[in-house]
Amino acid sequence: MLNFEWCRELFVWEGEALNSFIAVLNEYQWAVGEDRWKWRAEEEGLFTVKSAYKSLERRFILERKLSVLEKGVFQSIWKSLTPLKVVAFSWKLLLDRIPTRSNLAKRNIIPTDNPTVCVFCDGAEETTTHLFLHCQVVRAVSVIIMRWLSFELVTPQNMLEHSVISNEEARNNKVRKGWCLIWHVTVRVIWKSRNNVIFNNDAKGGIEMVEEIKVMSWIWCLHRVKIPSCLFYVWCWNPKDCLLRKLMEFGSGLVFGL
Repeated sequence: MLNFEWCRELFVWEGEALNSFIAVLNEYQWAVGEDRWKWRAEEEGLFTVKSAYKSLERRFILERKLSVLEKGVFQSIWKSLTPLKVVAFSWKLLLDRIPTRSNLAKRNIIPTDNPTVCVFCDGAEETTTHLFLHCQVVRAVSVIIMRWLSFELVTPQNMLEHSVISNEEARNNKVRKGWCLIWHVTVRVIWKSRNNVIFNNDAKGGIEMVEEIKVMSWIWCLHRVKIPSCLFYVWCWNPKDCLLRKLMEFGSGLVFGL
């Protein structure tokens, strides 16, 4: 009989996972031959990151009951042209697995007497939803970015809906990739600015964050989305024109060599 000891009380989902694990162990039968590892998610029994991700994804989708659009976000997120480490952060963000003060407190990683309020506005608990959607400082940044992209000014309920907006607003594949990249840049800049406040006592204003988002997204789109040469002031004026320039030039016969 297995006997586990834990340093804290398990969460409900952890207890369910433990019971599933024990059930698997109880089905085990001792064999005379040599032991070997087998990964059940693959027919050949060999572990792959893809099969592990698919297994976790299926379980998450069943638990959260995601809409078709929200499922599409998780199916397409790894196809983003954003650097992989940024995509990985965004993936954890959508799952609410980033180390906000609220999440750290829930997992007993920080002492109970440590502050859990938002580092930007100091007006509410620093949850993922508050930090990226409802904080007054971040909301001001989001309003400017959405106006810059000519999006409707709608505050979504959660980060999944926030991500869906950028996909719905684009009718062209290259524009969609550009909007997706700008979304990743935006959440990355907000998180970096948050960490600078905590670890470096360096608080950036909303305008500074907006400028960093525009500069970083311009550089990444030039090199990753492969848009034609686009001056920074043009990007700041209308990024959609930069993303569509190659198509517009082709349509008007202005491509070099024609």
